[in-house]
Amino acid sequence: MRSPRYAGGSTHISQPSQADHLVGDGIDFVQVERGSVQPAAILIGAEAMRSTHFLATLAATLLLEAVSLQAQPQEAPQFIAQWQRSNAACRAPTTPALEAIAACEQRDTYSKLLSASNYCYGPVEGASPGWTPCGGDPASGKPSAKALSDAALARATERFQRMGGVFVLPATVNGTSTAYFIVDSGAANVQIPEELAEELKRNGTLTEADSLGQRRFTLADGSGLQQRMVRLRSIRIGERTMENVMASVSPARSRSLLGQSFLRRLSSWKIDNVRNSIEFEFTGSF
Repeated sequence: MRSPRYAGGSTHISQPSQADHLVGDGIDFVQVERGSVQPAAILIGAEAMRSTHFLATLAATLLLEAVSLQAQPQEAPQFIAQWQRSNAACRAPTTPALEAIAACEQRDTYSKLLSASNYCYGPVEGASPGWTPCGGDPASGKPSAKALSDAALARATERFQRMGGVFVLPATVNGTSTAYFIVDSGAANVQIPEELAEELKRNGTLTEADSLGQRRFTLADGSGLQQRMVRLRSIRIGERTMENVMASVSPARSRSLLGQSFLRRLSSWKIDNVRNSIEFEFTGSF
């Protein structure tokens, strides 16, 4: 299977790499084409210690997601306060890369909890966008007019190309470079090839402050694979942008993947096979 790597200058065509299905972020597994998985090894040392805060925060985030269906409206004020704190840390330019990623993940989880409590994120008369009750009757299963209008603001729709049975679509990385990504829900992280990382460095949007060190993964055949991890400051699809996304840098001429470090932060995403498009619904963060 062959796929375009990224746009900008010439278009590179590449074969699948072993790194296509790295799984990390606290549940370190690697999936290869046969579908088997094994626990992955994490480098021991300074970089692994730096990840402790992120993994602890992510564990709390996943716990919150596990109880999201039990969210009650009376808990909404507490969730809003937590959302505001994590949103501020997520967007603050001075927040270190790893902490910014964790804060954004936590914020997006509180967004889902608030949605489960029948709260909507959208325009508020005379104020900045914020969380307010959606109204309507959630038990009826029919969303209110406010819920529909606010959800529409959070959506981004992008046409894709089918290539070898996968979906490929364009996205803007760090506000400067357009890349063609394969939508891969089996990959734990967004993945960018070395050439794109170098392009981002040259234009000044990927710096040493975005480096998250090296991580070592164990493949299912027992061999090891080490990859550099970075913070992408933004990924933009259509009119919506996600900030502070963890990504791995793969070898030259490998494929760009839109993995779970992006997909899990969405409220939802779905494929329209009639219009050849993918609709992403972002959480309350615009």
